[in-house]
Amino acid sequence: MESTIIRQVNMTAMLVGPAGRVADDVTEYFAQARVTVVRVVHANAACERLAVSMPQVVVVLGTLRADERDALADRATAVGALLMYFDPELDAETLQELVRRAAQAAVERKVIRDESGPAGAVSEPPGTDDDVDSNW
Repeated sequence: MESTIIRQVNMTAMLVGPAGRVADDVTEYFAQARVTVVRVVHANAACERLAVSMPQVVVVLGTLRADERDALADRATAVGALLMYFDPELDAETLQELVRRAAQAAVERKVIRDESGPAGAVSEPPGTDDDVDSNW
């Protein structure tokens, strides 16, 4: 019988937005915090890759249409990721501070995932059927 491989998820952030200076800066700031960045250009690609990359944080540069925003929020919630929207017009200092906070959130969420055990793990019920029915 083959054993199941337990997947270890690194600290990961997903960056949703067009390539450019701001996206490069955000990627660099995350790298300085030792957070791996998965870059996607649009929300549809992000929705497809969320379940595979399992990021702790999803950062959106700019705005999304309502349907894209709802779909992305739904998928991010499903994998336990924090969804953050950054204005690409922010100055470098503010952007760096926001990424610092996002990286801290990634660390905290990774610790929570690690402490909760592997996906699909179920704790034992508090008692057995015999215990419940023994007093009847």
